[in-house]
Amino acid sequence: MGFSPTDNSRAEWVPRQRQDGRRVLVTGSNRGIGYATAAGLAALGAQVVLAGHEGSEAFGEAMDRIVLETGCQRDQLSYMALDLRSLDSVRAFVQAWAQRPPAERVLHSLINNAGIAGAPGVSPDGFELCFQINYLSMFLLTRLLLPYMQPSSDGAPARIVCVSSSAHVFTLGLPTDEKYLRASGGGFFSLRYGESKLCVNSFVRQLASRLDPATVEVAAVHPGSTASGFWHSFPAWAQRCIASVAQGPDQGARTSLFCATEKGIVSGGYYADCAPAAASFWLGSTAKADLLWQKSCAWTGVSPTKLNAQ
Repeated sequence: MGFSPTDNSRAEWVPRQRQDGRRVLVTGSNRGIGYATAAGLAALGAQVVLAGHEGSEAFGEAMDRIVLETGCQRDQLSYMALDLRSLDSVRAFVQAWAQRPPAERVLHSLINNAGIAGAPGVSPDGFELCFQINYLSMFLLTRLLLPYMQPSSDGAPARIVCVSSSAHVFTLGLPTDEKYLRASGGGFFSLRYGESKLCVNSFVRQLASRLDPATVEVAAVHPGSTASGFWHSFPAWAQRCIASVAQGPDQGARTSLFCATEKGIVSGGYYADCAPAAASFWLGSTAKADLLWQKSCAWTGVSPTKLNAQ
């Protein structure tokens, strides 16, 4: 997350663009910013698929709350299991998506919201947890869902919104050394968190350069420091301190909603406070970005060139 790099003194943006007829997938959406994003899109009329690893009971309660808070119809909402700690779970998710009725396979917006502040250890695939959850599984999920993404009936492009952080600025560059990426990180909010978010920003730029913006637009967003379940692994005293100065999840979801619904966003751009923001100078290394793209494709088993081939 991190704090906002832009001026937030101007009037707050309010979502108004109706999303009727659009199907949206939001990861990590049973609480926090993801929940607020899903609720905001449902309130605008979208069909929202909530995805995460915390089980049908937790997501059922979240969907019930969305109905109560927004007045949307319960059949606008559905849940699918997804655990970003595992590339196999990502593949199983997309296989399940492919079994949906043809009309329900069409995806108009993908909000890659799920993420962690950090944790010691490695994933079942052998990658450092922040890198896997915040970046690599998101990379694979997005790539495998591309064949299902289509413009809406009014011709508006499909949207991919990836939650990043201003912490991507505070790194030593894009990580590409596999030995390093397969070693356990230092825990919560270490350098690994910022690196994973720098990878997210690089992916957004790389993907946007390979897609027709008339068909699919892509953006990275910084939500701002937000009091939410994102911090649940921190000590209680630290959570209280964060809550005393941080914004609420509704505010944290604003830029995701802006990039998911507003016309005229710049594909490949980085946004904060519902406006374009300055990204890290580390993203200026085309060679490093290309190398990360190639290695990410190899690690996840997807083609570096055939974007619509699963």
